[in-house]
Amino acid sequence: HSEDPVKEVQTCTKMSSAASFSVWDYVVFSLMLVISAGIGVYYAFAGRGQSSSADFLVGGRSMTAVPVALSLTASFMSAITVLGTPVEVYQYGANFILICFSYVLMVAVSSEIFLPIFYRLGITSTYEVR
Repeated sequence: HSEDPVKEVQTCTKMSSAASFSVWDYVVFSLMLVISAGIGVYYAFAGRGQSSSADFLVGGRSMTAVPVALSLTASFMSAITVLGTPVEVYQYGANFILICFSYVLMVAVSSEIFLPIFYRLGITSTYEVR
């Protein structure tokens, strides 16, 4: 233990401000990029059998609810959401729960009113014109 606590705090502050990637950080980061690129290349070649944009966009409408739900969840939870939500809760407190309630209401309305109409019309986006 140091006799001067101020000097000890200054030393810790200097050490933490000079953080950088280590060799293992570069290894993990590189592996993540290689694996992501490998998945993309694999599906680029494996997906050659798709004959239309409908096959590509909606899987020929032959997918079950589980992969569709997982895909929607992945697209809904962006990196900004994952990083920004704790900041919002910290800054605004429990008021953020009101946004969560509105999400539940929005999902219920969208899935019960809009999605059946889109499905019957055979469209995949609100921007698609028929």
